[in-house]
Amino acid sequence: MQATTYRILVLGASYGLVFAVRAALGGHHVTVVCRDAEARQINAEGPFIHVATRKAGMPILVSRDTADLDVVAVTPEAVDPSQHDLIVLAMQEPQFAAPDIRALAFRIANSGRPVISIMNMALPPYLKRLERVWNTDLARAYHAPDLWDSFSPDRFTHSSPDPQAVRIDPALSHHMKVSLPSNFKIAPFADAGSNDMLRQICRSANRAPMLKHPDLRPPVLLVASASAFTPLAKWPMLITGNYRCLSDEGLRSISDAVTQDEGASRRIYESVQGLCLQRGAAPQDLVPFETYCTAARQLTAPSSVARALFQSATKVERMDRIIWQLMTKHGCPNPEIEAIVDRVDTVVAQNIRGMGQ
Repeated sequence: MQATTYRILVLGASYGLVFAVRAALGGHHVTVVCRDAEARQINAEGPFIHVATRKAGMPILVSRDTADLDVVAVTPEAVDPSQHDLIVLAMQEPQFAAPDIRALAFRIANSGRPVISIMNMALPPYLKRLERVWNTDLARAYHAPDLWDSFSPDRFTHSSPDPQAVRIDPALSHHMKVSLPSNFKIAPFADAGSNDMLRQICRSANRAPMLKHPDLRPPVLLVASASAFTPLAKWPMLITGNYRCLSDEGLRSISDAVTQDEGASRRIYESVQGLCLQRGAAPQDLVPFETYCTAARQLTAPSSVARALFQSATKVERMDRIIWQLMTKHGCPNPEIEAIVDRVDTVVAQNIRGMGQ
């Protein structure tokens, strides 16, 4: 039986390009939404995904030379979401407050198409499916809280954004380097039809029939998880690594943030794991600290949220605040995590004052 070809829309040409190429390897038509300059590069030369492997000095390059990739790029105003079967959100959460992205997001919500978020920030339509997690106080952590009310939770899910990727050169927006090639682990939809499509896309993407050289199969897979709590595995990682890259001494890598004081890192990590278990996750949904610590040693660059704050951003994803609010509300406050949240608050306030000068 011939596999179904789906039309997939991906918002974001940075991290989203990794997902887009993986889906295109399954023979699906992928449209990436991005800025005009990024779209011109992608359409002219195609995407380039450089994937690290366990063999030192032997990265895999996925491009038009190594695969038949049906990937095109457009700007937000040109998109009709109803022409696509699946929507993937891969932008930073504050970007959805921008007028053109906000307008597109409302069109997506009105289209009724199923949506996967591969963002670090767990969005309200997904959290509302986790009865013991969502509460309305969490809405204050989002930059566009009213926007997310327009999405149906039944047709909205979240992926644990485990692969780590960075742009090789800011001037080459279509080149991405995957420094930690783990898998996208996608929680199931509540809607059965959306789930069937998700499983088909994952199966075809992982077979990668569009590769010209099957021996160069990239290791990043799309995994349709059976548990709605799978994305919570990322929460301890974000607090222990990503949000601690901005320290009192300045900017540091995720590796340094995790390994310079492994005792403190373990305490923070396992306290967030405790929250996840309390709220309904099973032990098998989560990742042991030792496994994360080993992987973190490969992450020799600062996190995107820390870089943004260091570069004077005034709006960043506040997953730290979501986790801290949940821990406080459910009787497991942690002073080390509160200190992380306070540091981000302080830097944001400083950056706002700096803009006013």
